[in-house]
Amino acid sequence: MSVTIILGYNGGGKTTLTKKLFPNHARLNRDEIGGKLKNLPQHLVKLLTKDTMTDVVLDNTYADVESRSGVIDVCTQFGVRCDCIWLDTSIEDAQVNACQRMIQKYGHVLSPEESKKSKDPNAFPIAALYSYRKRFQKPTVAEGFSSVEKVKFVRERGPEYKNKSLLLDYDGTLRESTGPTPWPEHTDHVKLLPGRKEKLQEYVDNGYILLGVSNQSAIAKGTLSVETAKACFDRTNELLEFDIPYKFCPHKVPPISCYCRKPGPQSGVEYIEEYKLDPAQCIMVGDMTSDKTFAKRCGFQYQDQGVFF
Repeated sequence: MSVTIILGYNGGGKTTLTKKLFPNHARLNRDEIGGKLKNLPQHLVKLLTKDTMTDVVLDNTYADVESRSGVIDVCTQFGVRCDCIWLDTSIEDAQVNACQRMIQKYGHVLSPEESKKSKDPNAFPIAALYSYRKRFQKPTVAEGFSSVEKVKFVRERGPEYKNKSLLLDYDGTLRESTGPTPWPEHTDHVKLLPGRKEKLQEYVDNGYILLGVSNQSAIAKGTLSVETAKACFDRTNELLEFDIPYKFCPHKVPPISCYCRKPGPQSGVEYIEEYKLDPAQCIMVGDMTSDKTFAKRCGFQYQDQGVFF
């Protein structure tokens, strides 16, 4: 008999790895059993006192030494080995996974307000990932583990994800504002940057889907309405003569409270799922570091607007 802990980020892929590596083990998972992480050792005791001699796997976050100690103590008490598998998922991949899960379950990524109301442990707010990163302590054999194995997270997608896209920032990439702010506050303020329409046409002719991604924090600040923001996007599309679907984040920072503000990956993941995109064939064009980081998180290529156009 043996016990294995699989630990890592919320949404890090632990459940998938557990089912792949240990399909026949008895499984203790807080999200399925309910209750608190500190109560799982009690469930482990019950399994270890049974006559079936079943191997056990516990796949939970286990961010720090204290959270893992109860399981190790039980294993020591019963004289069974306790191995650790550390699923080394990056916080960026965990964000993508979290968005993907919510899209698959709810059809969309939950807003910060929806996340607060939800009791679904798999629909956690982005703050949970930053909290985990702050608390995390690397597992070691010095804690009492018989072994510690570090496993890299590997993303897998089906063959249906084959389409290619040109993802586009708006302000500073496709357009500039003739008004008092860098973003248009009225449709009359929208002015296309030179050469945009012609360049986009080249990519459309080569089978690329045009998609828009933008941050519009002025909405949360109260200086721009959602309706005006949409009208300005529509006016931009009208001038470009392309009907580009667009997504935008209306939230402000700090603190980061949503998945949708670039470099958060929400818009990219939603597009990947909606249009069955192959990220390796997609290009994000922008003008900010957040655009470049957004592209990296989603698996897209990146080009600065000054080079691309």
